[in-house]
Amino acid sequence: MTYVVRRTGILFIIVSLLLIGCNSDRDEKSDNTEIVSEKSVAKPSIQEPKIQWPQPGKVKEFFTQYGQENQETKVKLKTRLGDIVIELFEDTPLHRANFIHHIKRGLYYKTIFYRVVPGFMIQGGNSDNDATLEKRENVGAYYIPSEVSPKHIHERGAVAMAMSYVNNPEMKSAQYSFYIVIGTPFTEKGLKATEDEYGMKVPQENREVYMTIGGSPHLDGKHTVFGRVLEGMDVVEAIAAEKRDSGDWPVNDVVIEYEILD
Repeated sequence: MTYVVRRTGILFIIVSLLLIGCNSDRDEKSDNTEIVSEKSVAKPSIQEPKIQWPQPGKVKEFFTQYGQENQETKVKLKTRLGDIVIELFEDTPLHRANFIHHIKRGLYYKTIFYRVVPGFMIQGGNSDNDATLEKRENVGAYYIPSEVSPKHIHERGAVAMAMSYVNNPEMKSAQYSFYIVIGTPFTEKGLKATEDEYGMKVPQENREVYMTIGGSPHLDGKHTVFGRVLEGMDVVEAIAAEKRDSGDWPVNDVVIEYEILD
C-alpha cells in the first residue's frame, strides 16, 4: 500500500527518501561554563555539542541506542477535531524510538493528516509547512528495518508505518509517514474474498478480531504495526470524515500537535 502525497513539499521529502539516509539525536547541552578570575585574559571556549544523525547502514544501531535512552511509550496527538492517545509497543523498539525521536526533535512539528479514507485509515506525518521542512533539512532520508510481528495485526486502532512497495524486498518502513487503521468488521465471506484477492491467509486466531472490531488484514505481514490507539478513535473517525479532494487530501488541513505522556 503506497500512499502518494501530491503537494510539492511532500514530493520533495519522498524523493529524498530514495537518495540518502540519516536522522538525529541531539545530546543534551550541559552547563560547562567555568568561573574565571577577572584577571584572566582568555576565557575557555565552549564547544557546541554536535548533533548526531544515523549514518547509512547504521540506522538500527542509532535507534537501538536512542531507544535505550528514551523509553517513552505513550503519546497524545492533538488536532482541531480532538486528541488521540497512542501506546507505542516496546517489542517494536526501532519504530518506537523513531517515533519518539521525531516528536522530541520537532520533526513532526506542524505535520498533517494528509490522506484520509473513511472506513480504511488516516495517514499523517508529513507536511509542506516551511518550518517543518527547515527542521528536516539536515536530516537525510533513511528506511527503518522491518519489525513485522504476527502479534501485532492491522486491527481497528492499529498504528503502523507506511512503506514503498517498489524495490523494497525487505519491507523497510518509511521515515515519517504513519497511519491509523479504521476498518469495518468482516463477515466470513468477506475475509475469504480478501484472502483470494491478495493471495493471503488470515490465521484463525485473527479471524475473530477482524470479524468483531474490523481492520485491514491484507496489510498484515507487510507493514510494521508499532502501536495502538488507547483513546480517541472517535477523533480518528472524524478526521477520516473530513471533506477531501480527489487525492483524499483533506480540504482543510488537520494539523498535528503532540505531547509525550509517559
